[in-house]
Amino acid sequence: MRDIIEKAAVTLTFGTIVAILAMPANAAGLGVGVGASVGGSGGANAGVGASVGGGGGINAGLGASVGGSGGVNAGAGASVGGSGGTHAGATASVGGANGVNAGVGANVGNGINAGLGASVGSGINAGVGANVGNGVNVGLGLGIGSNPSNPGNPSNPSNPSTSTKPGLPGAAASMSGNQLARMKKRCVDVLSSEGSYDSDLKALCLMIARR
Repeated sequence: MRDIIEKAAVTLTFGTIVAILAMPANAAGLGVGVGASVGGSGGANAGVGASVGGGGGINAGLGASVGGSGGVNAGAGASVGGSGGTHAGATASVGGANGVNAGVGANVGNGINAGLGASVGSGINAGVGANVGNGVNVGLGLGIGSNPSNPGNPSNPSNPSTSTKPGLPGAAASMSGNQLARMKKRCVDVLSSEGSYDSDLKALCLMIARR
C-alpha cells in the first residue's frame, strides 16, 4: 500500500513538473505570438512576410535602419562632400581672393604704378616741363637771357643771366603786350643809369623802347 502511495506521489509530482514545464512552453508560444505580432508589424513595414520573416523583416528593418544610418552617413558624406563643396567654394572664395588680388594687382600695376607713371610722367614731369617752359618763356619775356637752361631771375633784372646779342631780337619778339608794357616801365630805370645794369639788358630795353 505504501508503495502505491509513493508511486502515486511520484506520478503527481512528475505531472506537476510537466505541467509547470508546459506553462513556460505556452508562454514562449505566446512570446512567439508576440514576436509574430511584432514580426507582423515588421512585415507590414517590410511589406508582406511571414511571422518569422517578419522577425527577419525586423532585422531587415534594423538593417535598413543601419542602412538608413549608412544613408545618414552617406548623407553625412554628402555633407562632407558639401563641406568639400564648401571648401571648393572656399577655394572659389580663395580664387575670388586671388581675383581680388589680381584686381589689386591690376589696381597696383595699372592703377597706382601706371597712375603714378602717368602722374610722374605726364603730371609732374610734363607739368614741371610746362612750368619750366613757362619759366623759360618768362625768362625770355623778361629778356634776362635766351638760354632756356638758364633763364635767369625775372624778378631781379639787375642780375640777368648772360646771353648773346643775336638772341635779343627773338626775346623781344616773343613778349606779349603786357610783358612789353611792364618791361618798358622797368627799362626807364635801366636806360637812365649808366653802369648799374648789364649791357645786354640795356640793348634789350632799347629794342623794347622802339616798339
